[in-house]
Amino acid sequence: MRLTFRKKALFLIIPILFFVAIVYTCEAVRTEKGIARKEIIKRSEVVTALASKTVELPILSGNAELLKRTASFIKNSPDVAFVSFYDKKENLLIHEGSPFSGRLPLLSSNSPLSFFEDSDFFIFYAPVFTVRASEEIGIFQEEMAKQTTEKIGWVRIGFSKSTMKETENRIVLRGLMLALIFAAGSSVVVYFLITIATRPLAVLSGAVKRIGEGEYPEIKIKPTGDEIGELAYEFDRMTTAIKDRESKIMESEKKIRDLFERVEHAIFRLDKGGNIIETNRKFDELCGGANRFCGLFASDMEGLRLQKAMSQGIKNSEERLIGRDGSELIVIMSVYPEFDEQGELTGFDGYFVDITEKKRLEETLVQTQKLDSLGMLAGGIAHDFNNILTGVLGYASLLKSTVPETDKMYKYIDIIEKSASRAANLAQQLLGFARKGKYVMTKLSINDLVKELSSFLKETFDRSITIVVDTEENLPPVEGDGNQLYQALMNLCINARDAMPEGGRLYIKTEFYLLHDEKVVDYFQIPPGEYVRVSVTDTGVGMPPDVKKKIFEPFYTTKSIGKGTGLGLAMVYGIIKNHGGYISVYSEPGLGTTVRLYLLKGDGAVEEKRRDKVMNERPKKGTILLIDDEEVVRELGKDILEAYDYEVILAIHGNEGVRMFNEYKDRIDLVILDMVMPEKGGRQAFKEIRSLKPDAKVLICSGYGEEQYFYELFEAGAAGFLQKPFQHTELLSKVEEAMAK
Repeated sequence: MRLTFRKKALFLIIPILFFVAIVYTCEAVRTEKGIARKEIIKRSEVVTALASKTVELPILSGNAELLKRTASFIKNSPDVAFVSFYDKKENLLIHEGSPFSGRLPLLSSNSPLSFFEDSDFFIFYAPVFTVRASEEIGIFQEEMAKQTTEKIGWVRIGFSKSTMKETENRIVLRGLMLALIFAAGSSVVVYFLITIATRPLAVLSGAVKRIGEGEYPEIKIKPTGDEIGELAYEFDRMTTAIKDRESKIMESEKKIRDLFERVEHAIFRLDKGGNIIETNRKFDELCGGANRFCGLFASDMEGLRLQKAMSQGIKNSEERLIGRDGSELIVIMSVYPEFDEQGELTGFDGYFVDITEKKRLEETLVQTQKLDSLGMLAGGIAHDFNNILTGVLGYASLLKSTVPETDKMYKYIDIIEKSASRAANLAQQLLGFARKGKYVMTKLSINDLVKELSSFLKETFDRSITIVVDTEENLPPVEGDGNQLYQALMNLCINARDAMPEGGRLYIKTEFYLLHDEKVVDYFQIPPGEYVRVSVTDTGVGMPPDVKKKIFEPFYTTKSIGKGTGLGLAMVYGIIKNHGGYISVYSEPGLGTTVRLYLLKGDGAVEEKRRDKVMNERPKKGTILLIDDEEVVRELGKDILEAYDYEVILAIHGNEGVRMFNEYKDRIDLVILDMVMPEKGGRQAFKEIRSLKPDAKVLICSGYGEEQYFYELFEAGAAGFLQKPFQHTELLSKVEEAMAK
């Protein structure tokens, strides 16, 4: 029996299809089984890692009931067969789930996870660590905290392989079904395709001749059941394709032109002399009107750029161009030469991308990072400075309270106290720039702050300066520290006054500002939202761009020696940034300056101002544990408190403080806890003290401000905050308030 081309093709292709289906299925099954195994192991690793974190507190506390609840909770996770907890001596504390005998194998605590496998289980071992803080805040280091970890036990979790085996069986079954479907379906498709491909061809000789003469005859197809019919059909398609070629070429050219015009890159073509002969829409938007390549650039290099483009091309080169409106554009440009078959230059193709906005944002980011680094340094300096001043200011105020005003020593002590207070204010300015020291957060009215400030300014500023206040009615409140925002506005007004030595006008304006889209101003990208905007405008000397870039840097000032510290605007920057706000500055030499503060709109109503508590009577006696690594702070606190009939216990660091609290916890009424100490910091000491006595009263003390770092302690029940340096009345008042809670 004669085999036709169709049968030969079927006998050849169909076995190949079955072979390909089998090989592909085997490989797919193997791959999917591997993926399923990896996914189960990865999920098991995640559960084990989470369990090692979750069981820290139960193992530390030694609470068997809590250990059991934790084990039961983990056991409820899918595929978990058993859970075991061990102490740091590898003694079994609890085992939940399927029986599994045997002690812990030899494990390394340096590895976060150890993995073993038997026929029925995946077994994971993970050490359990607890964090011991050795140093809270570095001063001249980038790290905010150094911590040490201590291994306190082990977690062992067994995961059943049953799910993986079921998954593998499903994968094999599905693979076989897909292989059969693919082989059968592809065989059917191949059968029909080959059947169609072997239709007979019509007589082609006359048609071929006419095609050679440039005509496009229609070739009528008569099915003959062999390959000739298909050949005739293909010739018919060829004539149709040739006939449509010109129209398709025109359509293709139109599509290319549309793409050329719509793309967001500026595209241009040049002749070999550098004349621009073709451009797209984006090029015309950015540089419309330019007719020569060299005329695009802000800097004149004559023909050097063309020579470079001719020799090696210009690839991703950053260039500065003259925009359509005369402004400078920063672009990434590429230009490529074109040559004919003889190697002669015929012209150039090129494009560029406008990155002006991106470059400006990069400069903004660099400036912001620079200010943040300076803020970290300033905060560390201020912290140590406050510790030093605590002894000076505290002892001065304590000594002053014991000396009558008629005594000649009173004047000397008063000078020491005032000098220390001035130094403390300087430290507070540094903390303001460092975005620390936010004490009392309330809903407050910016209009009230501005009106209070304007009354003060009208009494103190020179009469040659006219103060104009424009406040929008029914302005929503903002959430913030009224004292700090008042100080920020005061500093802006003082700078405005100093910019008008011959007098002028100072405008203070408040308004509600709704921002629909993101806005980029100076050092900030202001997101959309509702803001209360405060504008401070002067008619003074203004600032050139180079000065404007540095105004928020600490200790930078244009004032003469002795007339400014350079911290005023740095503190404004820190305060507004700490309140989640933004600043914009507009200034031109001779035209004055406008500084705008953007503060997020708060919800609710304005809160009444809190009144500072005044001590009207001698506080009640009690026992106070004072934990501080600075000897002068400990001695000062002891002298002040003992003078008012308190019993004081001293501890030089967190470890000793926790130990002494544990020894005298039934006697201690209040703990005064410093935050930054060696060996064990205040945060860790606070947690351990509260674990020993959940209702212990702890007064937080720090040379830093009451920043976000301490908020979790207040939420956990801290009784208050004492800012260093402090006078003896401040210490006693804070102690009385804390003990009354």
